[in-house]
Amino acid sequence: MRKFLLSIFPITLVLAVGCGSSTTSTTLGSGSGGGSTGSSNGDNTMSIAVNGGPTANQPGGSIYENAAFASATICAPGSTTNCVTVDNLLVDTGSPGLRVLQSAVASLGLPAVNASSGSAAYDCISFVDGSYLWGPVEQADVTLGGETADKVPLQVISSSTTGIPSSCSNGSTLNENTVASLGANGILGVGSERTDCFYEDRSPCDPTLGLSSPPYPAYYTCSGSSCSPAFISVDNQVTNPVVLFPTDNNGVIVELPSVSGSAATVSGSLVFGIGTESNNQLSSSATVFTLTCDAFTTEFESSTYGVTNDSTCAGPASFIDSGSNGLFFPNAADIPTCPTNSPVGNISGFYCPTSTESFSATNSGTNGASKTTSFSVANAETLFTSSTSSDAALSGLAGLNPTGYGFDWGLPFFYGVNVYSSIDGQTMPSGQPAAPWWAY
Repeated sequence: MRKFLLSIFPITLVLAVGCGSSTTSTTLGSGSGGGSTGSSNGDNTMSIAVNGGPTANQPGGSIYENAAFASATICAPGSTTNCVTVDNLLVDTGSPGLRVLQSAVASLGLPAVNASSGSAAYDCISFVDGSYLWGPVEQADVTLGGETADKVPLQVISSSTTGIPSSCSNGSTLNENTVASLGANGILGVGSERTDCFYEDRSPCDPTLGLSSPPYPAYYTCSGSSCSPAFISVDNQVTNPVVLFPTDNNGVIVELPSVSGSAATVSGSLVFGIGTESNNQLSSSATVFTLTCDAFTTEFESSTYGVTNDSTCAGPASFIDSGSNGLFFPNAADIPTCPTNSPVGNISGFYCPTSTESFSATNSGTNGASKTTSFSVANAETLFTSSTSSDAALSGLAGLNPTGYGFDWGLPFFYGVNVYSSIDGQTMPSGQPAAPWWAY
């Protein structure tokens, strides 16, 4: 019953051959972690699976509904033996960058990445529900499927709960730095930006902009238990691994089959590159939506959810995000919400209509392209408590977005639809608009 909606910055709506195999390599987590065969084949393809996550089959564990998981091989820079394979990484098209629990990579002794001051950099990322992740930025070679990105700055999610600055935790106690709390061994962010501090072709965290202080509490340096916001160069920021591939580095395609009602597990593919190989060409039936502030506009029930000011990125923007486990939108249709005292806990953030309801909404891009998409909203309490409660894939799961937010097209949107996500600043195929854009 998790909901991921990244809000690392108010401006952002917000995963390789080099490591090879080794007798020193270990696998972290449990379950297939995306080990099933996907619908595409090739070195630029990796398997993903909606399988309930690392605690689904563990004593006292729980199912992470509507979460797609994948595996990554992480190596010390330049090594082919000092490596671990980490499974059950949440595939997230709503954020850029790889974030891995410290317990998964501690054996590697990865080198620190420095902020502009020359001191080791720490990264903070927070979520709308008040939870957050904190930890140092370190460097590793990362293999996804058959593609390798060298010297990737990634966030190592600290196992410690001490020394976290209040501007990161913001008074919250929801530090999701364990498998049980995060529901994953990390997050594989393959969103539409190169790094996790980016705004309209600029990086506010980069000191070259000449700002007097960092505009957002994203990166820090620490002296003992005292940490302060810090600038960090673009090259050292937590980086979308895809952009560091030698080829197939301009975007990703998420491919998952249709789900009718619910399913125990679902297997699919994450394809790297758009228009770079025979297996990643843009479908002639796909509509391309160009973005502003990494968002497009959704019209639903006579309400419009989109950016209202391009210069400030203000407005209830709408977006496509595989890291959200449902469709989340303002309740313009007056759908009944779930109770606070359900047998599975407080699920008042989800919708609970008396019977499954059908809706449609129209998405449009800054290029004028539009497309009407149909979707259903089922009773979340029934989904969580019925005899099918062991199912990980729930096509009708939906919930209420917080005030001021737009339409979040989470993982249920991806079932049966190939979703293309291009990366800002990367070269696009001939005839396609400049990135970033989504297509489906």
